Amino acid sequence: MTRGEFAKKVCWAKIIWVVSIVNPIMTLPQFFQIWQTHQTAGLSLLFLAILLFVQLGFSTHGFFTKDRFIMISNGLAGALTFLTILSTLYFRNIST
Repeated sequence: MTRGEFAKKVCWAKIIWVVSIVNPIMTLPQFFQIWQTHQTAGLSLLFLAILLFVQLGFSTHGFFTKDRFIMISNGLAGALTFLTILSTLYFRNIST
């Protein structure tokens, strides 16, 4: 079985479509929790920075390979991660 045949058999295009929607949404709970509780203890800015780097890297990859799902999904995810980083810095500075 070739790679293409296997991708068709498991409906890979549909799986990627679902992943492309979940990707930007997965940071939303953390973002909303920060704004509701104003608590940032336990959040790692290093982790968020690395996640942002990876998301922007994949978004750029999507741009160069003309893959809209990858580009838009990771671009939106990167924007939300960036807002989460800014929110974390904001609430950490307010509490000091």
